[in-house]
Amino acid sequence: MYGENEPRGEKTVKLVAEIKEAELLFKMVHALGTTFYKPCGDGTFEVVYFSGEKIVHFNGKLSEEQIKSLEHTGWKVSEICIDEQEGEVKIRQ
Repeated sequence: MYGENEPRGEKTVKLVAEIKEAELLFKMVHALGTTFYKPCGDGTFEVVYFSGEKIVHFNGKLSEEQIKSLEHTGWKVSEICIDEQEGEVKIRQ
């Protein structure tokens, strides 16, 4: 019920970010989590970054440099689904 390091009665806080600025996406992503992306056409991408403490969801256009970075560090998937009620990120490759 309670984690070893979680004080009894205190709730763990997680970050769930729905963002539109590509620059903010790349500032929030780091090596401790996993990035998944789905090309949507016309230079737009749906991207989700997931770590144990945060979910960052982006849907929008990226520059060529950002696309190259994403392709280098992320995983291409065919489907991304964020279920906030269950606290899950579902992906299909």
